[in-house]
Amino acid sequence: MIIERKSACLRVQHRFSLPAIVALLVSCLTWNASVAQDDADAQDDPNKKPDVEMLKCNVKVVDPDGHPVEDATVYCTGLRSREDPGSGHLMFWLMKMKIKTDENGIATMSYPKMIGADQTTGKLTWSVEHPDFANYRDAHSVDDDPAEITLQRGFRIALTAKRASSGENIKKNLYVIASFAGGGKWDLKKNGTLVSATMKQQDGILRVVCFEEGKPTLFSDEIEVKPGDKSRVMLRDIELKAGCRIEGKLADSVERPVKNGYVIASINKTVKSVEGRAIWHWSDEATVEPDGTFVFDCLPMDEVVQMIPICDGWVPAKPKAEDVVALLSIDMDIKRAENLIKQFDATPQLTKTEGKRVSSTLEMVNGPTLTIEVTDEDGQPLKGISLGTSPNQFWFNSGSQILGESMATRKAWELREQNVDLTNYYQSTTSPYRKKTDETGSAVFKNMPHGTHDFYVFGKGLEMSKESETGDRTSTRVTIEAEDQKLTIKMRPKQE
Repeated sequence: MIIERKSACLRVQHRFSLPAIVALLVSCLTWNASVAQDDADAQDDPNKKPDVEMLKCNVKVVDPDGHPVEDATVYCTGLRSREDPGSGHLMFWLMKMKIKTDENGIATMSYPKMIGADQTTGKLTWSVEHPDFANYRDAHSVDDDPAEITLQRGFRIALTAKRASSGENIKKNLYVIASFAGGGKWDLKKNGTLVSATMKQQDGILRVVCFEEGKPTLFSDEIEVKPGDKSRVMLRDIELKAGCRIEGKLADSVERPVKNGYVIASINKTVKSVEGRAIWHWSDEATVEPDGTFVFDCLPMDEVVQMIPICDGWVPAKPKAEDVVALLSIDMDIKRAENLIKQFDATPQLTKTEGKRVSSTLEMVNGPTLTIEVTDEDGQPLKGISLGTSPNQFWFNSGSQILGESMATRKAWELREQNVDLTNYYQSTTSPYRKKTDETGSAVFKNMPHGTHDFYVFGKGLEMSKESETGDRTSTRVTIEAEDQKLTIKMRPKQE
């Protein structure tokens, strides 16, 4: 499956661990049709708890010495079914059900018995937060009762920064983008010292950034941190400077004027020295002008940038495997690159931010329009039928999302400054690949990637007729080719 307060008395600015937020959302934003609820209102509002059967289980949280941890916050950030454990699911209403552990370290949690109509919940991903320990996130079987979780004490980072151009100390608008697991908020003190939450005791990389309104972002060089057995790491006078400007265009084959165009950029660097997978992540978005040009004002220097272009009537062309390997040779080989490019609907084209300015041309192919008409068995149009699919875009060294979805790192920080819940913000944006039929019974899906797509079909009290369904009467499979297509789906009252 899927992106900051100021205390009046203490004048302390809180900074949150954005990579953790973005990584979670990126990994979960690909909407899975099997999660669709048999409740139209719940489907429209993913934050509203549907009328489903709930079960209970216990989570026990202890410290490294086995002592119970009281007042730890426990909540569920993912589910996997017994029948299809390879697919992850996210229910935003479930994420909001946060419980504190008691004096015995126990939190009694509720979870849905079913994922969709025909899959039983088998694993739950528990997230646990406590200010004295590194944040925890991992999957546990529902059969583990209690699910036993051991928090790690970890370490903290304190740092100061200055402008490389003038040597002036920076005391405002400082943030850290780090690969470390288990990090929470950062506090910017009045004297300009930025202090992290407790982080997992492991090596990692970070960049310090400065966001100033109306100005390009300032970046530090990449900093490698190896805490060893230290509980605190101090980094002083880190220099921040402007990054690299990308001046790009869509290929000449893309018709002008370009309409509703934008380019998503993502940087995902794996940290090899860390057990498992840790990623340093940065993302941005640029508008494509009618003449096909776009500009990223400032991206981190000496990084491989992955880009996916979007505009009306066109979808991203897939890159060549050899071009991917040329820039990601440490993390990629030809066979793996070929498999990933083939597996996903869209994979990014790559460039590198070498020097102060680079240029790039992005290729695209035509994106056909699919019109789906839904009728009853007598051919009369049905209004309000929910239809949707989830064409995906994959980021090398990271995960996948619905095609076209993004959240610029800087934008995410700005929303946090405005006290905006990022989970709600993402869900408030309407995917172009989720529709309801109009009064003519039609729903139009533009910019469809070539290939085979499964569409869920939902109408309260209805199911697809046998001639329309290709699976379990809740979904139908469509193969998209180069030309615009039409599909008619017939529905009937649900059979008991």
